[in-house]
Amino acid sequence: NQKVAYLMRSGAPDALDLMIATNFAGLAVGLIKEGVSGRMVALRDGKYTHIPMSMVTSGIKRVDVDEFYDVDEYRPRIRQVLGKPMFLY
Repeated sequence: NQKVAYLMRSGAPDALDLMIATNFAGLAVGLIKEGVSGRMVALRDGKYTHIPMSMVTSGIKRVDVDEFYDVDEYRPRIRQVLGKPMFLY
């Protein structure tokens, strides 16, 4: 009896995974060609962008473990997705 959230995370890449990876690669190569460094490609508000690497290490990042992870089963736990971003953090 496998949980769907676990299967989705551990399955083969789907079309969306491949599209995003390809677009990230294209953006990264474009930045290199332009001589831009110190940036990370990202999705923000559903749009492709690039951000300073300093944003990755600045501030406190918190994940609500109780909301998103079943520590007893070592699996993701997705209770409610309404109003949450497509990529759940």
